[in-house]
Amino acid sequence: MDCFFQSISGYNLENQDRDQLLQTAQNLLAQAQALSSRIATINELATAINRTLNVDEILRVVGKKAKWLLDFEHLSVYLCFNNHKRFVTLFGSPVEFNDSAFSDNNPFSRALKTSQSQLFQSGVNSEAIGEQTTFLSAFSSQLIVPLQSDRIVIGTINFATTKTQAYTPEDVRIAYLLALQVSAAIRNANCFEELNLLYAQLRAEKQKSEQLLLNVLPGEIANELKRNQKVKPVYYESASVLFTDFKNFTKLAEQMNPQDLVDELDYCFSYFDTIVETHNLEKLKTIGDSYMCVGGIPTPNSTHAIDTVLAALQIKAFMNWRKIEKLQQNQPYWDIRIGIHSGSVLAGVIGKKKFAYDIWGDTVNTASRMESCGVAGSINISAATFELVKNFFEFEPRGKIPAKNKGDMDMYLVTGIKTELSLDPLSLLPNEKFNQIYSAMELGKATV
Repeated sequence: MDCFFQSISGYNLENQDRDQLLQTAQNLLAQAQALSSRIATINELATAINRTLNVDEILRVVGKKAKWLLDFEHLSVYLCFNNHKRFVTLFGSPVEFNDSAFSDNNPFSRALKTSQSQLFQSGVNSEAIGEQTTFLSAFSSQLIVPLQSDRIVIGTINFATTKTQAYTPEDVRIAYLLALQVSAAIRNANCFEELNLLYAQLRAEKQKSEQLLLNVLPGEIANELKRNQKVKPVYYESASVLFTDFKNFTKLAEQMNPQDLVDELDYCFSYFDTIVETHNLEKLKTIGDSYMCVGGIPTPNSTHAIDTVLAALQIKAFMNWRKIEKLQQNQPYWDIRIGIHSGSVLAGVIGKKKFAYDIWGDTVNTASRMESCGVAGSINISAATFELVKNFFEFEPRGKIPAKNKGDMDMYLVTGIKTELSLDPLSLLPNEKFNQIYSAMELGKATV
C-alpha cells in the first residue's frame, strides 16, 4: 500500500481538478480492492491447507489455488527438513533440478542462506540471470521465497513466468504472505508426522515390554499385575507339577567347553518350552540343569495330569533322539529323569523388581522327589497322578520307593499311551479315540 500513497504524495490536491482527483481515488480503490481480494484468497488457501496434516495434500491445494494470487507459468516447492530433501513441481512442465541449484551467487541458494526473497526479472541484473537461476533459467521473471519454520529455512516456494518485468513489489509481499501460511501448514504436518512416529516407537517399545513380561508371567497374571500393581495368591485344588533333571550333569559339564555347555542347555530347554506351550502347561523356571513346569494353572482345567504326561513323553522322546545324535558325533550326552506329581498348590508372584511367578506347597516337594527317585531315561509319577491318567497310558509299577522326608511312596514309570489310544507304534501320539475322550473331559462330560 506504501507505493499507492507514495504515488500521490507529490501532488498538490488543491491544484488538481475534480476529474483528476476522482480518477486517482478510483485507481486507489481498485488497487485496494484487488489487494483485499488477494489477501482473502490467501486466507481461504490457509484454511484449506490447515484442514490436512499431509504434506502432499498441502502442496496439491497450493498448486491449485495459488494461480489466483500470482501470475506464473511455473510453480514449484523445494523442501529440506528432517534430513530429507524434496523438489516438487506444482504447476507447469517439470524442470531439471540438481545440485547446481545450490551453487554460490545463485538466487535460489541465496534465498536458502539469507532467508530473504529473491526477485529476478528481464532487464534487472540481466547479465547474471542465465547463470544464476539454474532450474528457472528458461523464465524471464523468477520469484523465490523462503519457507521458514521457527526461524529455520525449510525450503522455498518458486514462481516463474516467461513474461518480462512480471512481478511487482506487491507481488513479493503476497508471495511472502503465502509462504508464511505454507510454512506453518508444513510445520504442523511435520510435527504431526513426528508425533505419529514417536507414538509408533512408543507402541513398539510397549509391545516389547509386554512381551518381556509375558515371557516371565502368564498372560492373565501379567494383566492383573498391570492393573493392581500386585497379584493376589491363588489356591488351586488340583494341578500337576513336572520336574526334569539331567543325570551326571556336573560330571559331564566338566568335560565341555562353557559356551558349548550353555548352548546345549539352551537348545534343550528351548525345545522343552515349545513342548510345554503346545500342551497348555506353564513353565515356571530353570535352576541349573533342572526344568520345572506345571499344568492346571493359572486357568484350572480337568486335563492337567494328561497334558503333563503327554508333554513328558515328548520331552523323553526328544532327549532319546538327542542322545543318539550325540553318540553318532562321539560327544557326551545327558540322560534325563522326569518326575510328576498331582495335588494342590498355592500360586502367586514374588518380588518387586524381578517378578517371578511360582508355586508352593507339599505337591511341589513331592514332584521333586518323583524326579530325584526316578530312573534315567524314564518318567516317574506318583500314585496321585497315576489315578488321574491310568485310563490313558501304560505303566510299569515300581512298588513303594523310599523318598527323602516322605517315607515309602508308590511310584510308576510311564511307558507310553495305551495301544488302543495311540496313533503310532512308539505310543507317543494320541489317536482320534484318545482325543474324543479328552475333549469330553474338557467339557465335563467324562471323567477318568
